[in-house]
Amino acid sequence: MQFGGLTAVSELNMGIPQDGLIGLIGPNGAGKTTVFNIITGVYKPTNGDILFDGATLVGHKPYEICKRGIARTFQNIRICKSLTVFESVQMALIKNIGYGFMQAAFSFGKFKQEEERVRENIMELLKIFRLDDQVDNLSCSLPYGDQRRLEIVRALATKPRLLLLDEPAAGMNPSEKVALMKLIKEVKEKFNVAVLLIEHDMKVVMGICRHIVVLDYGAQIAEGTPDEIKRNPKVIEAYLGETVN
Repeated sequence: MQFGGLTAVSELNMGIPQDGLIGLIGPNGAGKTTVFNIITGVYKPTNGDILFDGATLVGHKPYEICKRGIARTFQNIRICKSLTVFESVQMALIKNIGYGFMQAAFSFGKFKQEEERVRENIMELLKIFRLDDQVDNLSCSLPYGDQRRLEIVRALATKPRLLLLDEPAAGMNPSEKVALMKLIKEVKEKFNVAVLLIEHDMKVVMGICRHIVVLDYGAQIAEGTPDEIKRNPKVIEAYLGETVN
């Protein structure tokens, strides 16, 4: 991925299995969020390809990629301030609604049945994330950690098969991070979803990821298990700025 004369991502070859929990790490400016933006269609890669179930994602719009089964959260929380907690999740379910405009406008046919199904799905998700007692509160009024969890709920509401989490532990205190680690594991198993995780907190990454890919200046410098990454001289040099014998 190039922006003018700047190469943001290069030499990246990464695979995510259906049951994967993969960490994508690297120093600030390594190109991690750019990778997310390429996968989700925000950017079209300058070269190379992105395959999902064998079909290319290159050239598709973000909403089309979401329909295929990829959802994400953002490094900086993106919540509509005017929406309640319930409405914030409800907006993510639009791609799965089974009624048309006329049925919605006049409240007939599948409308009431579908609306009840949607409500049940939303409440189930919010209960899992311990947000069901705040359905009528404005999203922006939630504590920071709850807003982070709400973003994950909104992404899961689209029923993804691949969930991209961009620094979900950012701004959380130690106890919240421990709870988040447990939650990510539970989400992966309960919803049968693969997870690609960007995170700067190494305790979080090393604690839950089975496999880790490391970027530095946009290039992939290492990949392996948490133990292999901890001992990799290139990774240590990238983070500490020194060569390790």
